Amino acid sequence: MQQANNGEAARNSSPPRESSHPKRGSAMSDDPIQIKRYPNRRFYAKQTSKYVTLQEIEEMVREGHTVEIRDSRSGESMTRAVLAQIILDRQPEKMSLFPVDMLHYILRSNDVMIGFLRDYFRHSLTYLDYLQKHGSTAKELANPMHWVKAWLSGFGSSQTGEKAAPTDREAVLEDRIEQLEARIRQIEAQNE
Repeated sequence: MQQANNGEAARNSSPPRESSHPKRGSAMSDDPIQIKRYPNRRFYAKQTSKYVTLQEIEEMVREGHTVEIRDSRSGESMTRAVLAQIILDRQPEKMSLFPVDMLHYILRSNDVMIGFLRDYFRHSLTYLDYLQKHGSTAKELANPMHWVKAWLSGFGSSQTGEKAAPTDREAVLEDRIEQLEARIRQIEAQNE
């Protein structure tokens, strides 16, 4: 019996095997990988019927999988907390993405501002996704004002890559954006 427990302990502490989580492109990659967190702080991946470590969860995410982590008792989502823990523990250099002033601002925010910040970050992710998909062809979006133009014009192109004809509303919005950009330049010139 003790020998069987030693064998089980060795399996659970051994380095992850290649088959410890679904591969990118597998049938499961579209669905989130369901993981339960137990009171003993162990994580159990339902799809693979195996305990996984934070390192393995990180690998799953880096390979393009989405994970959904829930508390085994309450069913409460713990995904956000676990992913934040992975960033803090395993990739602390990425914390520099969050300016200290922004962290202060988040801590001071009330419910209304939290909603605003949540929407802001969601929209920002939409732009980042676009930049990743279009690579070097999206260099014009390096300027945040171009983000607004691209968002308002539906990124200005059809599936074939040709410029879509702007609608009257889009033309009005583009004119307004140009006016705002000119005003910003004027204000910046006054501050210099």
